[in-house]
Amino acid sequence: MPRHHRLSVCLVALMIAPLAGCGSKGYQLAPVSGVVTLDGKPVPGTLVNYQPVGSEGVTPGPGSTGRCDENGRYTLSTIRDETGAVVGLHRVRIYSYSPESPVEQDTDEGLPTEQFPERYNYRSELEITIEPGGTDAADFALTRG
Repeated sequence: MPRHHRLSVCLVALMIAPLAGCGSKGYQLAPVSGVVTLDGKPVPGTLVNYQPVGSEGVTPGPGSTGRCDENGRYTLSTIRDETGAVVGLHRVRIYSYSPESPVEQDTDEGLPTEQFPERYNYRSELEITIEPGGTDAADFALTRG
């Protein structure tokens, strides 16, 4: 093998080696759980969605979701089924539908009723910063008014 060809192969190998690395995901996860209430009461089945907020042009990592139990407690996991949420700033959206509403129907009249005001979901401005150690107190005490 010619000398310059061996040198080229070595340089390419050195450039690729860091990419193989340890399989780093490019983001850090931390465990997150908390309680959501509406007017002081839990709303079982509430969906809590955390979406990482990155700087322009940067993908900070996957979003995370959790579903509230009968006490309003939720625990987050990513769509990749990893426990927790990406460390850093998140936009939080909270959705819940009235248990009395029919969910199976396909008409406008059959759509479930959202119990949380839009300011907590579709137009949410709720934010939270997740620290590297995580938290078990990511609580949201929300009101209709």
